[in-house]
Amino acid sequence: MDHVRQITIVGTGLLGASCGLGLRAAGYNGRLVGLSRRPQTAQRAKELGCIDEAGTELAPHARLSQLVIIAIPLRRYEPVLQELAKADHDQLVITDVGSTKQHVCDQARQLLPAPARFVGSHPMAGSEQHGPDAARADLFNAKPCVTTPQPDTDPNALATVESLWTTLKMRLVQMSPQDHDRQVARISHLPHALASLLFELAAKHNSLPLASTGFRDTTRVASGDPTVWLDIFTTNRQAVIESLDAIDQHTAQFRRMLTDQDDDALLELLTRAKQDRDNWIKTLGPQKNS
Repeated sequence: MDHVRQITIVGTGLLGASCGLGLRAAGYNGRLVGLSRRPQTAQRAKELGCIDEAGTELAPHARLSQLVIIAIPLRRYEPVLQELAKADHDQLVITDVGSTKQHVCDQARQLLPAPARFVGSHPMAGSEQHGPDAARADLFNAKPCVTTPQPDTDPNALATVESLWTTLKMRLVQMSPQDHDRQVARISHLPHALASLLFELAAKHNSLPLASTGFRDTTRVASGDPTVWLDIFTTNRQAVIESLDAIDQHTAQFRRMLTDQDDDALLELLTRAKQDRDNWIKTLGPQKNS
């Protein structure tokens, strides 16, 4: 990151502001510029020490930056990429934090004059909270970050982006945009859909007065920003549908065990799930809620 003298963060919400805090905590001493459509949001990020300068205009800052991080809802990428295309220079590397990657990489290829210097990223960290006040310097610590280089990706651009995420103490995973979207549909997008459906079911049948911490924890992600999640579902539609089809098969199997009174098979499934989850939790180490 030594050659990166200025980073412009487009979007100073939870992830964008946490990038700034994390970089400062890690000793990055370049300039951090944060942009937001709402001036008060970027100004609040500055007050919290997430960025050095708050602004609303992208092109002037992009021309002075070696790295731009796009940290906004997916529906707003197109005008940002169009603006970056006008401000492009041969030292400019662009990445993002979007939860879907094929759609984003396709947009970058269509709109940027040098798509080889765009590297799609997905830091697997976040919270149901949002805004700069929810930002944390350690939000990314020890979490996986997926990068999605293409066959023609500039190696120097990839090195810059991966250096960003390792500076933030993330564990790097490389995969294709298509594979990323299939995988996160199972471990992120489907769980959000199910959490929302579980809460709707309980609310519809007046079960919430009996609900406590277990139900709260199970449905935590349903408190995420609905417009953000609409973007995610609609830009990863097919992979989410495939995951819904798969979970339908699993619930049908669970139903058959109950219907057939196959208690041995049910116990085996529950035991296996507990053991697998317990083993997975051990690999995460100490974690804060995120």
